[in-house]
Amino acid sequence: MRSSRFAPVVFCIGLGLVLAACSPAAQSPSPTLVPRLGSTQGTPGVLTGALPATDLAVGPNQRFLLALIGPDNRLVTEAAVDLAFFKVTGPNEAQLRSRAPAEYREAPGLPGRGIYVARAEFDEAGEWGVAALVRQPSGEQTELRHSFQVKDRSATPSIGTMVPLSRTLTASTAAEVERFCSSRPGDAFHRLSVADALAQRKPFAVLFATPGFCESRTCGPSLDVLQALSQQYGDQMNFVHVEIYKDGRPNDKRETVPAVGEWSLTSEPWLFVVGADGRLVDKFEGSITMEEAGPVLKALLGA
Repeated sequence: MRSSRFAPVVFCIGLGLVLAACSPAAQSPSPTLVPRLGSTQGTPGVLTGALPATDLAVGPNQRFLLALIGPDNRLVTEAAVDLAFFKVTGPNEAQLRSRAPAEYREAPGLPGRGIYVARAEFDEAGEWGVAALVRQPSGEQTELRHSFQVKDRSATPSIGTMVPLSRTLTASTAAEVERFCSSRPGDAFHRLSVADALAQRKPFAVLFATPGFCESRTCGPSLDVLQALSQQYGDQMNFVHVEIYKDGRPNDKRETVPAVGEWSLTSEPWLFVVGADGRLVDKFEGSITMEEAGPVLKALLGA
């Protein structure tokens, strides 16, 4: 593989905010580590990047996220972005491992609040770097460089592995759901627990989200996407929503439901797509869209 000089950038210093890239879950009892894109501040007068993904690991098909903050502190939404991934091999030295285009994905119902998404393969744990070539409609071209960590193994379930047999709370009416879920009105995705869904040996999707208290403001829109997916594929697979917080709201200790620990969530929201055999097919951290999730379900179901 070709070697290339690469000066790793400590991303957290540049933003000065508590972002997922700077707040590993192992150092915090709270799972709500998704970056608050609405309040992100870049460096005045220059283009800045943010790396929201919290659980990148060795393996193929890793979902890599990049947020772009313009000189005016607004998120950049119309750029063409190409990524080059480097494995850091020493001081100011790195080896080019792969390249991938990134597509802009906007949070449903939140105009101007979106991220750039790419799929990448990481063949080695440790410190990595990404060089993002950003071309804006004006013709201006900028290269951003940031460092990030790749784990030996995902904290959350890895693609191809069996998912946890979580006995999540269930209810049959909206009023019952509202006793332990922050969705208002109560949603219809609590009729089955994760354990129930696994027992049926039928594909299912499970969304971990707290619509009423989501720090990234993407949980409610992600729940809307789950509803849309259910309307399209509900006769072929099951759909489950798991609330993040105990009793449906964060208390002084920010206690979470047992499934959050069982799935080792590093942030929220998360969507997991599970096959009929109980093995993980794909996963999405942060905001989800029909454009991304729809094709995964279609392929799984052979639709």
